[in-house]
Amino acid sequence: MSAVILILVVGATLAIFATTTAGRELMKRVGFRDRVPGAASSADLDYLRSACGGDLEEVARRVAVEQERYPDLTEAEHYRRAIRKIFAEREH
Repeated sequence: MSAVILILVVGATLAIFATTTAGRELMKRVGFRDRVPGAASSADLDYLRSACGGDLEEVARRVAVEQERYPDLTEAEHYRRAIRKIFAEREH
């Protein structure tokens, strides 16, 4: 009986932690990015990384530009805006 209670307490604690900023960041880092509300999808991250030639500093720079211009948007929206800019650059 005490093992069941322990499992429930640990599960509840992890569920609460997952709702915090630190918990969401940890979930993104360990591969649950697609399950974090407002986070950029793995597909968007992979595409932007590929479009930047694998340069993670370039990815971070492009996303930071969008974060500065539109601080109220979610991470997912910042990534999508950065991707749209790459499409626009390629058209010209």
